[in-house]
Amino acid sequence: MRLLNCFLLPGPLLLNFTKLNWLSNNEEYFPFLHCFCGPNLKTLRLSPVWWDVSKCIAIASLASSCPSLEEFICPDADEFSIHAISEAILGWNKLRLLQVGPMDKQALAHAASLQTLQELHFSASSDPRSSMLEFSIPHALVAISVPRPSFFQAFMQNAHFSIQRLEIHCSLYDDSFPERFFSHLQACLIHPGELTRLALTVDRISDEDGSNESIVLNSRMLQPVLSFKGLDHLDLGHSCTAHIDDTFLKEMALACPHLQGLWLGDQHNWLVAPLLTFAGVTSLLKYCRQLSCLGIFFDATFKSDTTYVASADAVSPRITEFLVGASPIGDPVKVTAVLSFLFPSVTHINHSIPNKIPVELQERRANWETVNMWLETFVSAWKESRQQGWLEGKAEVKEDTVA
Repeated sequence: MRLLNCFLLPGPLLLNFTKLNWLSNNEEYFPFLHCFCGPNLKTLRLSPVWWDVSKCIAIASLASSCPSLEEFICPDADEFSIHAISEAILGWNKLRLLQVGPMDKQALAHAASLQTLQELHFSASSDPRSSMLEFSIPHALVAISVPRPSFFQAFMQNAHFSIQRLEIHCSLYDDSFPERFFSHLQACLIHPGELTRLALTVDRISDEDGSNESIVLNSRMLQPVLSFKGLDHLDLGHSCTAHIDDTFLKEMALACPHLQGLWLGDQHNWLVAPLLTFAGVTSLLKYCRQLSCLGIFFDATFKSDTTYVASADAVSPRITEFLVGASPIGDPVKVTAVLSFLFPSVTHINHSIPNKIPVELQERRANWETVNMWLETFVSAWKESRQQGWLEGKAEVKEDTVA
């Protein structure tokens, strides 16, 4: 770089360069970025740790150097670089992948209209009270990072989405989850029935969040999701779904029969007692026959005065991954008997409970570990029963017996 500083270069050094991963954070080197950005450059990744004027100037003028860029990745962009990044984006019309931080509304509107775009990742950390934004990129994955769910709810009020895949990444939870979050989401989707993928993740979940009933999702709040009839992936694994009941889960299964992946509250150690039971899980399995991955926070106990029957039409050999989060669990042998019947292709039950802490979940952890110890043995026994023709088509669990 010091050698380049001795010469005045009229253009790029390597005209046939197609991919550049710029790792340097040195402000003295950034002015020479254009020396490696020629007309054939297709992919550019930048990783500056911090931003200054020289870096912003270098990036703002990038579009004229590499007008055919297809992939621009600069995930560490911040508010200081917003105008430089936006200026560059406005000059690119062939982007397939755009992964940045915040953009101004002109650059965001430009990106949201590119029919070549396959993935759009950006941070909506600027003022959400802007003019209406139209996202007309039906085949692109749109991933939006926001500070909290309430911020995205405000952002939605000024956006229309004609998209099929949406991921919402939040840094933290609000003190209480916005009651009409999913209603606003339904309203801003031009074709809600065409949405195939929806994910809501939260990066940092505190120990206090684990018992905070103000952030718990319930069946009423999630009712608008039933209009997303084309869903094949629904990821609410980072949300506390403890107040979803069996009736709603059956309604979801009937409304979204094409689900291939479903995650409900399985990614954290929630201390709120779940309403979902084995009955709701069985209903889901009966109607969602394409499921291959299921994560669910539910009450895996059996009441002493009831009989639970899992019929053969709920058996799901397609499912190879089953996650239970911090689900309450009763007799591990009875639970193993039912789960091994329902999931003949699962060899390990994934829970989220760490060793030693929290103390109140250690009994659950021990019971789920017992399930895993016996699971393969029970799966083999069910398989042999099917081969021998002994199985009557159901797994039955009563108070003192497992049939």
